[in-house]
Amino acid sequence: MIITKLKAVAEKIPYPIGRLSSRIPYSWRLGSTYSEYSRLIPIVENANAEHRNAYIIKMLDSIVRHAQQHIPFYQSLYGKDPLKIESLSDFDKLPVISRNQVREYAKESSGAYFLNTGGSTGGPLYFYVDRNAWAREWAHMHYVWRRRHYKPTDLMVTMLGKPLSSGLSKYNAVHNELLLDPYSPIERGAAEFIKLVRAYPIRFFQGYPSNIYNVFKAAEQYIKTELRKEFAKNIKGLLFSSEYPSEYMVQYLREEWGLFNYMSWYGHSEMCVLAYDLKSNYNYKPLFTYGYAEEQNGMLIGTSFHNYDMPLIRYQTEDIISAIKDNSGVISSFQITGGRVSDFIEDKKGQQHSLTFFLGRHHTIYNHADFIQIYQGIPGFATYYIVPSHDFRPSSDDLSFYFDIPQNLDIVFDYCLIKKPIRTKSGKFKLKLTKDDIYTLEDEAGRAFLKRD
Repeated sequence: MIITKLKAVAEKIPYPIGRLSSRIPYSWRLGSTYSEYSRLIPIVENANAEHRNAYIIKMLDSIVRHAQQHIPFYQSLYGKDPLKIESLSDFDKLPVISRNQVREYAKESSGAYFLNTGGSTGGPLYFYVDRNAWAREWAHMHYVWRRRHYKPTDLMVTMLGKPLSSGLSKYNAVHNELLLDPYSPIERGAAEFIKLVRAYPIRFFQGYPSNIYNVFKAAEQYIKTELRKEFAKNIKGLLFSSEYPSEYMVQYLREEWGLFNYMSWYGHSEMCVLAYDLKSNYNYKPLFTYGYAEEQNGMLIGTSFHNYDMPLIRYQTEDIISAIKDNSGVISSFQITGGRVSDFIEDKKGQQHSLTFFLGRHHTIYNHADFIQIYQGIPGFATYYIVPSHDFRPSSDDLSFYFDIPQNLDIVFDYCLIKKPIRTKSGKFKLKLTKDDIYTLEDEAGRAFLKRD
């Protein structure tokens, strides 16, 4: 309660004062847990495989013992014989738990903080985390951001999925950031974006890649091509959260604005796995001070090391990955090859094709569109949903000319122009749409194509 009140007060501090408070070390603000992990992360990151694995096994043994002794869900799952994790192969023998099991498990749990995550991966999920969760989280996030030379004294613009209660922007002294409302009309948002960059020493943008892309794209009409790189020259980097950054978004920000320094990371609300894309090549390196990442049958499995309030052990994240492992079998990096389990397109014969294949190709439409999404209702048929650029006026209703689709695919494609991208309830951009998304589109905007005048 006290922390919540202090946070509310801090969020009202104006920038001139907040800029000074940003110099207060996070170790003072968040306490010993933040300091402990700030020291531990680089030690484990730089350790050899033997010492790193010893740390992982120690953490796994501790959380498994606690779960079996104190958590009825795991007592039923593991049985009465005491478990001891002395090797990674011992841990491999434990059962994987599903999202549905966690929903039931949560009903008998409690903890310091109650959290939930949206239903974009198969229904909402709620769970509990311990009181030190946020201090650990920020220690790890700051470690990740520092890979791109971020400092807490650097002012950033943050664009996530939460609308502001009033105004287009707001300064938040807690994290020395300017919050930009992603739900504002795009023309107003772009004008506010330009005002902020001109008025403040902004060094980073942080948020959903689609939000960052969207505001830069909308700013085109206000800033001439030859002036864009000059306008953005003081921006040190882009920090992409949550969403998978599509190649066409990254390419646009590089070519039109000269923004080459970016980083994305993989994480989820359940706090089992955190991994970062150090080389900006879509290969995510797990942080083993955060949790344990595994690959089983092409699926990412995660284990929370620290959440003793509601441990998640061998939790099925529902993400499809391609992993590179070291000689001990530990993941050194992974790629998200299919996003969630449903992130593929199926042809008439039932063969599955990666979503990246359809959205990562160099389609001509990317020269004329702000957003591209895809929907499949039945195998062999799919629809591209396209948010056109403001000056794009197609000459016909058949947009297939703008797509590079191989002729030998046994898939029939339809194309639909829409006014704005379809997002989750939390504001995240979705590459692949569901039937519920399409129903929402029909209810709000109608499925109708944007006809020529």
